[in-house]
Amino acid sequence: MITGVGTDIVEVERFKDKPELWNRFLSGKEHEYIGKFRFKEEHIAGFWAAKEALVKAINRKDFNFSSVTVAHDENGKPFFEFDGIEIEGNLHLSISHERKFATAVVVWEK
Repeated sequence: MITGVGTDIVEVERFKDKPELWNRFLSGKEHEYIGKFRFKEEHIAGFWAAKEALVKAINRKDFNFSSVTVAHDENGKPFFEFDGIEIEGNLHLSISHERKFATAVVVWEK
């Protein structure tokens, strides 16, 4: 049964050349991942949108964004990894980004 749905959209430009902002919400694994890309901001904006959509889907704000990692399986499908946070059920994550915008949708299923 679907328990919650969250979505978010952000402008990529908001994250351009702002490593101090990135450090506040990216996990170490995410920093490593974005290092592979020429246009990092699109991926960073996607991570932000995913974490904002997560907050909306589970209706919780009692965790630090850096304790949530957006990881990818062998096919590139994104999923969440948590450090010290328990979420009951399954989370489904989809992220899209394009030069100007990044968006994410999270479905929480119990």
